[in-house]
Amino acid sequence: MNSSEIVWAAVLACTAQAVYFIAFVLFKTAVGRIGPLGGRRPLHGAALLLRSPRWVAGAAVVLAGFALFAGGLISLPVVAALPAYGTSLALLLVVGRSGFGERPTSREWLAVAIVVAAMATAALSVLPARGETLAGALHRPDGAAAAQALPLWKAGLVFVPSLGLPLWMFFVRDRLVAGRHARPITGIAYGLGAGVLLGATEVFGQGMAMMLAGHRGAAVLSTPHPYLFVGAGALGLGLLSIGLQRCRLTIIVTVVTVTAKTYLLLSATLLYGEPWPHAPALFLLRLAGVLLAVLALLAFPRHEQPAALQRRAERERPAAERPAGWTAPRATGRYARTPRFPDGPSVLPGTPPASPPPAGWPVVRPVQPPDGQVRFPAGG
Repeated sequence: MNSSEIVWAAVLACTAQAVYFIAFVLFKTAVGRIGPLGGRRPLHGAALLLRSPRWVAGAAVVLAGFALFAGGLISLPVVAALPAYGTSLALLLVVGRSGFGERPTSREWLAVAIVVAAMATAALSVLPARGETLAGALHRPDGAAAAQALPLWKAGLVFVPSLGLPLWMFFVRDRLVAGRHARPITGIAYGLGAGVLLGATEVFGQGMAMMLAGHRGAAVLSTPHPYLFVGAGALGLGLLSIGLQRCRLTIIVTVVTVTAKTYLLLSATLLYGEPWPHAPALFLLRLAGVLLAVLALLAFPRHEQPAALQRRAERERPAAERPAGWTAPRATGRYARTPRFPDGPSVLPGTPPASPPPAGWPVVRPVQPPDGQVRFPAGG
């Protein structure tokens, strides 16, 4: 592989990441304009998404990103493309802050820094060893034959585990629990579930791209790649949309990116013989990159901080609902608790507190009529 091919593959990888971010922004704005999504009503949620032109446009953009990324991985190892994803996280933070008013906490900044360190460490493992050229270090063995001969059981080793966490999220944990002590989540589980599914989507897309580049396109439909690509991709985009509707863009996308690339690296090693360095020092760098990625996922907080919740609630609350000089009334007796959210607890016995559910949807806010009584809308 010559230098021009290396540069071209790197450009494709960088472009793919920029395309992904455009799609994520489209998804985020689309799910904010439709009804609540949930894994327990998959057909209803799919209908809501498919009726949204903005979401359909985002899905088309994601497919273009998959194609660009797979084209780059035809001649470039997975880890060589990771610096493009690490540096593009800065763009994600800018978009999240300027476009959606999201402010990462200090712990989240630490987790993002670990993500960048993980990708840089893994990318350093492709440096040439003693007596080896850069082109030789970046050389990818022809994976078209391995992709065409992929047995179904080996494909199942990648696809079936990717379903575990999403199915658990859909059918076990997909409950919106309201209450005074409810703590909204940051979306780590949604990011992990969508990440493993989208990582599986990328690895099967990579197999199809290698077969097309190796002039084996006629045999693509006889392999499990296109069917698992569609299945994993549909489930991944569905879980990603639920997470983006309930949680912050920066957290969801960062966790999805880290999880997807880690899963892609490990799966491509199993399915297509993704080259790992033989030199001990370079092998340890590759392993350290994977371990740092896991550490970054553990470093992200699981629940939103109260201060961040208050800022977001005030930002999302219409100005008409914030009378000048009005503050939430304080209750007495067993309702006298320090309010966790700007609306405060209800003063009427038997009415639920105005706290958002853990997943952040929907938020029922009290109505402040002229008589000073706090009432909730009908059906709230």
